[in-house]
Amino acid sequence: MTPPSPFREFFRQALFENVGLKLISLVCAIGFYAFIHGAERAQRTFPVPVVALMPPDSANRSLIKAPPTEIAITLSGPKTQIDALTGNDLGTVQVDLRTGRESSLPIKPTMFNVPPGLNVEQIFPTQIDVRWDDVVTRRLPVQVARTGEPAAGLAVAGSVLTRPETVEARGPRAVVEVIQYARAAAFDVTGLTEGTHPRSLLLDAPPKQVSYDVDSVTATVEIAREERIVPFKALKIEVVGVPRATTRPPTVNVKVRGTPEVVNSLQPESIVPRVELPEGTDLTKPGSMFVPVIIDVAGVQTEVDPPRVLVKW
Repeated sequence: MTPPSPFREFFRQALFENVGLKLISLVCAIGFYAFIHGAERAQRTFPVPVVALMPPDSANRSLIKAPPTEIAITLSGPKTQIDALTGNDLGTVQVDLRTGRESSLPIKPTMFNVPPGLNVEQIFPTQIDVRWDDVVTRRLPVQVARTGEPAAGLAVAGSVLTRPETVEARGPRAVVEVIQYARAAAFDVTGLTEGTHPRSLLLDAPPKQVSYDVDSVTATVEIAREERIVPFKALKIEVVGVPRATTRPPTVNVKVRGTPEVVNSLQPESIVPRVELPEGTDLTKPGSMFVPVIIDVAGVQTEVDPPRVLVKW
């Protein structure tokens, strides 16, 4: 029989002799390692959400400078406990703003749900500063821009009308008082035909912390035949039925309003300003009176400057 190898005998004795004693030693070594590392301390920073308790609407107070959404807290303690901790374990931080008058609130360790065995090393920020303003209401005019062009030969008559003409804005005084108007979406008149055209338009979103009492308005445009205004200056006034009569001033300026094709065809000689003395006027002796200037031109509107002149005979 071949004697066992010395190396084989060495490894056999190392593995199997006094097995119980060796197992006990191994368990003690593991326990000692766990004790040493379990007692090791660590430090870690956690974000904790902030929950603000706000005043009721009846207080008419609004935050201009709001509290932060999170507060950072640094904890120290056993490493195993720190490693197992999550931000949800710390809950939330409640700040009471229900009076609407607070300006500065200290943040204390007692406001956090810190598990036993852990210490609070640092809080940032240690103080929350807020700023308030009174909530006010104010009527604002509605502004509607116009885009596009109607069908050929037509134009928008006047400006865009809205219903309601104003909206009520509600929010912090510092914001509401500087708003000049409530802007609505643009009114596109492209291709519109003659007539009245109502349309519902959404209002642009108001500034932050401000609300409107309505979300939309009804805007209306009127489309009419395109008009053109042509001035005629220094037209001589004719006195009907009184050949020797004169007028002061002797001439007037006339503005003619109508469609381009009609207005453009007019010539100065086709526009004759005249005055007529009232029936029964005594012309047997010198006299004078103010009378209106008359102009008759078909298919147009006229404006005379001055509208009345002094007639002397």
